[in-house]
Amino acid sequence: MKDSQIRMHLDYMCFVQETEDYQMTTEAEQYAIDVLDDELSGDEAISRILEEHNVSRSKQIDDTEDNLYPDTDVFINYFGILDQKKLDELETLIVSVRMAELFKNEFDGVFDFEYLKIVHYQLFSDIYPFAGKIRYIPITRRTMFCLPQYIDTMAEEIFTKLREEKFLRNQEFEEFIDNLAYFMAEVHALHPFLDGNTRAMRIFFQQLSHKALWHINPSDTDDSRLLEADIAALEGDYQPLISLLHSAVEPYKA
Repeated sequence: MKDSQIRMHLDYMCFVQETEDYQMTTEAEQYAIDVLDDELSGDEAISRILEEHNVSRSKQIDDTEDNLYPDTDVFINYFGILDQKKLDELETLIVSVRMAELFKNEFDGVFDFEYLKIVHYQLFSDIYPFAGKIRYIPITRRTMFCLPQYIDTMAEEIFTKLREEKFLRNQEFEEFIDNLAYFMAEVHALHPFLDGNTRAMRIFFQQLSHKALWHINPSDTDDSRLLEADIAALEGDYQPLISLLHSAVEPYKA
């Protein structure tokens, strides 16, 4: 892969991680670069990470109703880590590797709900038992996301519309931006997974954009502005997100 392409993917990965408060380290960047540049496979990189951080996967996972360790806010994970800071550091490394893998191997299939599940599974299956699985409990942040009993129905509506729009291909800039903002907002509101929704969504829509010959370049995007744009879109006002995408989207050359 060309150096310019590696830098492009790495910049986007850093943006995706850091807007979700996962701090990209030099170590995380280097592992991602090694995967993008075919120096390491994703599995080789993960093995090295676990060895260097002296952790191993547990053979047995005990589920709880909310997927949290008792009396904690820490998700049950394959490493048995209860220290949230330590888990976040390991998660940043592993997810960076899996993001790099997804960008290195361009997707040629259908950008449907099943593929969004695959992206989520790819990013988090090394860490969490709920990777790629639809959540069964409600989630509220600054707004209430789709109730779990309606996720499948709403997903069918969203991704049917996306298919009818031919996955945003062969669209002029203005039409592409308007549609991209709409579908990003809809999938954000769907929030189908227990955690990691935004990271999975941003990788999914970057890959979709590339197939439509556009690239989301977040270099000048302010984190707080993005957060407010996402919230406004959840409430039905797409204009802040459209304005942000206007300055971030550019032609893509594979």
